[in-house]
Amino acid sequence: MTVLVTRGWPGAERTAKGLRERGIDPIIAPVLDINFRARIDVDLTDVQALVFTSGNGVRAWGPRRPERDLPVFAVGGNTASDARKAGFRKVFSADGDVKDLAALIKRKLKPEQGAILHVRGIQIAGNLSGELKAAGFKVREAIGYGAVAVDALREDAIAAILCGAQVQVLIHSARGAKTFLDLARKFGLQPWLKSVTAYGISANALKPLENAGFADLVPAPQPNEEALLDLLVHPMELAPLGNAS
Repeated sequence: MTVLVTRGWPGAERTAKGLRERGIDPIIAPVLDINFRARIDVDLTDVQALVFTSGNGVRAWGPRRPERDLPVFAVGGNTASDARKAGFRKVFSADGDVKDLAALIKRKLKPEQGAILHVRGIQIAGNLSGELKAAGFKVREAIGYGAVAVDALREDAIAAILCGAQVQVLIHSARGAKTFLDLARKFGLQPWLKSVTAYGISANALKPLENAGFADLVPAPQPNEEALLDLLVHPMELAPLGNAS
């Protein structure tokens, strides 16, 4: 089985580790480089909680800010684990997507207790701020990092696609999907995409790949990495989107 991991470092290594634990040796071919800001200047006055929608947000905050006493709300288990490793003591995980995270915050917190600080990247998926503001919360944002598209796919990834054998590519975000497709087109790989199945952490992450000629587009049954990786181990449980070509 040939599996391409396209997310940026250091998340790519975590994904690769999960695949190896399942008996799969992947090709790590990030299509996005994660660049962290040198500083995060933000006033925490009236902030009642921090929100992280990715592990990169935790990694941006960790070495740049000393505060660890505020409660943390994380989108999923991996991000929650990163927050605990960074020294946060009170961490809640939504174990889902941005909508699940908003629902968790609304259950646990009250708008009158203070603002919510979302530590995020330049590009974001979902509308966490809008959902919380609609519920009366004040939401502030701190930009901790940005994702920059790479110029080329790795040679071993290109070779794997060109050989015509079945290839599985893991997609963790809509921006990653678009970048992967742009690079495939740049290197003339479109005719070989009919042998490539894209597995997405969510249906939304796969949207840029619709009608692009892939063999299948398969979203994880739950929007988390464990569910995504398990798709490769239990192929009979696949639920294709049905609009790959």
